[in-house]
Amino acid sequence: MKQRVKRPQETRRAILDAAGAEFSAHGYAGSGLGAITARTGLTKGALFHHFPDKRSLAAAWVSESLMDEMRRLWIAPLDQIRSLELFEKFLRSRVMEMDSSDPLAVWVLLSSETAHADAAMGNVLEAASALLRTELAAILENGKSSGWIHRSIRPEHEAMFLCAALSGFTVTFRMDAGESTRRGCAESLAAYLETLRAQ
Repeated sequence: MKQRVKRPQETRRAILDAAGAEFSAHGYAGSGLGAITARTGLTKGALFHHFPDKRSLAAAWVSESLMDEMRRLWIAPLDQIRSLELFEKFLRSRVMEMDSSDPLAVWVLLSSETAHADAAMGNVLEAASALLRTELAAILENGKSSGWIHRSIRPEHEAMFLCAALSGFTVTFRMDAGESTRRGCAESLAAYLETLRAQ
């Protein structure tokens, strides 16, 4: 009998990918380990070999996969921002493209379910939120130094407000993802950004 070759890293990755698909679609409470293993074709024993429970699986997925997607879609593009116009263009594009699989949308969904009920998950989710807030604050601080953001603003406070607004948009788009709703949110966001412009 030919012995099956074990590939623990591939198995772990497959579990994380399946978990991400379930968490994105159904949230934490609505995602069962049975559905996750069904997506992979693995047994629950194989899953438990890598993750002792759903909480540890969710925490690993947020720390690794969700954070990677947050960096790819939200953080990396910020490196190119050199003006308020570019900042507004980037945020508008994210608002118009956001869907339920967007890392910010999934972060909001998981946070609303688990952040206060589970301190460990709350800490992992806060790290993802802090990453975005910190990068937005850095862009605004750079804008102040470069003269395209008003020198009186407090970047940390404005970054927190932006994160709250964008998070709220993800909830709105779960209920109404129509283009007119997205456009209205994008236009309101652009109007807010104009208030940050250097005079």
